Amino acid sequence: MLFFVLLSGRTVLSQDSRLGYWLPTKGTLRIFLVFAEVLNDPDEPGFTAGWAPGQLPRNPGYFFDHDLDPGESRKGIMTKYYHQASFGEFNVLADYYPKLISVDFNNLSGRGFRQVMDTILQQTGEDVITANGYSVNAGDFDEFTLAYGHGSSKAIQPDSMIDMVMVIWRVNSKITPSSSGGYCMPYRMNYPFKAMKGFMAYSYFVNEGAANYVILRHEFSHLLLGGNNFHTGGSGAGTKTFMSSAGGYAMLSSWDRSSQVYNAFDRRRLGWKHPENQYQVSARDPLTGKEIETNLVYKQSFSHGHNEFIIRDFVNTGDAVRIELPYLQETSGTINKQWLWLENHQKLPGRLDHGKAHQKGIYAYIQVGKEALSGRGTYGGNCNYTWPLSAMGNYDMVIDEAQELYHVNDALENPFTGYNNLILGAWDLKDRDGIIYRDELFLAKNMKVNGEFLDSSKYSLDTYPLFGTALDAFQSGDRIAIDQNPAAVPLPTYRTSSNRRARPGEPSSNDNRIIHLNGIAIDVLDQFSDGSIRIRISWDENRLQSNVRWCGNIQLHEQLHIDKKIRLLLDQGLTPQKPKDPLEFQGEQVFADFSSLVLQPGSKLVLEKKSRLVVDNGSTLTLLEGSEIEIAPRASIIIHPSAKIQVGDNAIIKGRGKIILEEGARIEFTKESHIDVKMKKF
Repeated sequence: MLFFVLLSGRTVLSQDSRLGYWLPTKGTLRIFLVFAEVLNDPDEPGFTAGWAPGQLPRNPGYFFDHDLDPGESRKGIMTKYYHQASFGEFNVLADYYPKLISVDFNNLSGRGFRQVMDTILQQTGEDVITANGYSVNAGDFDEFTLAYGHGSSKAIQPDSMIDMVMVIWRVNSKITPSSSGGYCMPYRMNYPFKAMKGFMAYSYFVNEGAANYVILRHEFSHLLLGGNNFHTGGSGAGTKTFMSSAGGYAMLSSWDRSSQVYNAFDRRRLGWKHPENQYQVSARDPLTGKEIETNLVYKQSFSHGHNEFIIRDFVNTGDAVRIELPYLQETSGTINKQWLWLENHQKLPGRLDHGKAHQKGIYAYIQVGKEALSGRGTYGGNCNYTWPLSAMGNYDMVIDEAQELYHVNDALENPFTGYNNLILGAWDLKDRDGIIYRDELFLAKNMKVNGEFLDSSKYSLDTYPLFGTALDAFQSGDRIAIDQNPAAVPLPTYRTSSNRRARPGEPSSNDNRIIHLNGIAIDVLDQFSDGSIRIRISWDENRLQSNVRWCGNIQLHEQLHIDKKIRLLLDQGLTPQKPKDPLEFQGEQVFADFSSLVLQPGSKLVLEKKSRLVVDNGSTLTLLEGSEIEIAPRASIIIHPSAKIQVGDNAIIKGRGKIILEEGARIEFTKESHIDVKMKKF
């Protein structure tokens, strides 16, 4: 539920995400909980396991513990979730009114919240006592004084306002006709309720079996993190960072997520770190076991003297690695920065973590923007700002709408601009009108990989790849690098309106449209008996040691080597990268521009013996002033028909290899270009 409030400049500057958007992120919060139903509702579900009509739920304590004795384990799923996420810094408790509140559908006003509260006032005397003996008048639900404004401090003292009221309905079609749905309201309601003046926050949900915590977790997390523009780890309302809906996991993930668990971005934003840790983002030195800050910048020296790290279980320890991806702001300081995150999920007993099919290992995702933790911009930016990297890799997937299938083929690997199984991909689906609208997203019920279906045990939910698979985690022997799929390169982004049928415009000034090559490599070395994983991070892996197919607008800033007998194919990408103005390619409309590889001034490309650079399907190889290509003996650059090579002033192509221009290919150069290799035309 998005909430707007007019704030003064001083209030905005004092904002801090670690204080919580509306509710606090530390301390103990006790919610006043009410169970209710609508009588004669046209969407009456009848008996639902766990909650029969006319009765309280079978397990009214399923969602929340009402109190926590020292050393007591957390039983309520919501209490356990936030206690675990915050390392015990934030305890979310609740106690419930001991009677079911019933409201007739014909008398229902709005969504029924006030009628529920009115009914409680009518049924009780001077005070309201909940099921486990908590008193409204005694202030058992009034722990905090909440300052007015987002990200402001919350004093631990009563203010005669109930901190939060939550009404959970067995059925209420005025909220939603489905089995689960609802809202959290981040604003004050003045409503005299016994000795209290009102409520600082209130919420209402439909939860037919009183056993689905997904919507409660999502909406409650808004009160900690922000409005609709903090949706991520799945689709959700708000202006999106990408055309597609990026899946994955987060506190504010939506229905199309792979997991319920929070991520390291969430913990950093809310200031939740392990009490033994000094740094918000850290791992361990393999040699000494000491904590190392792992909020890393490209090319930095490592404080512990070498480039290996131990990442322990993320849920238990908070260990994570974050790497800022380079060169994004080379052309414009307005482009959103991006960071690669790494976490180790071991799915330990008794811990809320990834789902049944997920393998233990390293989970990776990229953060786009959303960096401000305080001051201006703290609660700004677009939603869908994290993009999961799957160890399965990225592909130009072919969709079969009739069979609701993804076809994945190794020949169409596209590590830079392709989709992976965790992406709800954008396609021109409905009208075939040459425009991709926000709601044109393809949900595959299954996928074929190289012509074969995967075993159903590989999936977390039926055979839907979007909801997570056994192929998502990076494990011992896996690598993220420039010659791998995926690679540690920045993502192309495209601002997408919150209006599902708004005609798409141009990319925003914050959008990145360039794939910047770099030397980042992450090697997953081994896993120890306690679940800890050793990784190696390198900054200078600028070498292709395996064949690759690259698509997109690509720029080289450093020196890149193509190893002996290795092929680099620069090809037309088939995965949508823009929502309009498609190309005509092989009889199909393709929502991606022709690919290009641009050598920036001072960069160098080296083709070693018998290696090949193939430029195909309208792609362009460009050498800007001061860049260089060196072609070793029996190596070649092959320019296919419709493709071209451009050589700028004082750019150099040299060596004992050759350039092969097939019929229809072009080479463009100036008088100041330096081309000292054999050229053959066919």
